[in-house]
Amino acid sequence: MIAGSNLPADLRTWTKLSLAKYHLAAGQRLGQHFLVDKKVLQDILTAADVKNNANVLEVGGGLGVLTLELLARAQRVVVVELDKKLVVALQKVGMGSEKLKIIADDVLKVSSNQLKSELMVDKSSDWQIVANLPYEISGAFLERFLWGDFTPQSLTLLLQREVAERLAAKPGKMSLLSLSCQLKSQIKIIRHIPPQAFWPPPRVQSSLVRLDLFSPKDYSDIIDYQSPDLIWRLARIGFSARRKVLINNLLAVLPLAKEQLIEIFTQANIGIKARAQELSIRQWVLLARLLAGKI
Repeated sequence: MIAGSNLPADLRTWTKLSLAKYHLAAGQRLGQHFLVDKKVLQDILTAADVKNNANVLEVGGGLGVLTLELLARAQRVVVVELDKKLVVALQKVGMGSEKLKIIADDVLKVSSNQLKSELMVDKSSDWQIVANLPYEISGAFLERFLWGDFTPQSLTLLLQREVAERLAAKPGKMSLLSLSCQLKSQIKIIRHIPPQAFWPPPRVQSSLVRLDLFSPKDYSDIIDYQSPDLIWRLARIGFSARRKVLINNLLAVLPLAKEQLIEIFTQANIGIKARAQELSIRQWVLLARLLAGKI
């Protein structure tokens, strides 16, 4: 067990011994890869910038390496961990601390009301997420905590590098995922992380990413007070066939003549041969504004 915030000198060896102690076969169950690089751990903490009055949600607490460091900094730490054997390990790390609450469940299934209660916050309170996120749930996780009914002020996450680069993609490489994240948050890739920073090492590179959610006012300005449902409807049509030009995808679904769409594309400064992945956030919003009331 780790005492205080003093980590073992050899975190990799400690992790292997701990996994054996709790009869865990890392990497074979639930996509588990445990962080064993202290420099990366420090980079996570620096990026998260956890204050002493912070309320933090951690997902996938593992053996408690990050949990312990969060406890040394935050006012309240809630860890959601699905693996029951790791819950036992986390309880020993917490040593009965009143600052720590462990929820043995799938984070995608825990209700917002339970999270609010355990974090001891209300809907208007600031709270943040810091997590070495299981790669398999990254898309659903981001959808919930960016667009759900209970959203944090920021998310500091370890993600698969490919996913991180999709989140921060520029026009030309956009996707529904990048559109979703960039409509709701400012995204910064802090650094890329090699497989050797984890035990067992994953087969892919990882990235440390911070997402800062826009305030309600900034979000309204970004979408130009348009209906987000309409923006999403257009985007889903556009990305349904990425190889086809956007105007043809829209013509196949919307009750508009080609001449009408060409005029609207011209007003939005969108080329008639443009594909969905080439549009900026601003162009999607402008397209929605110009089509509002016409479809």
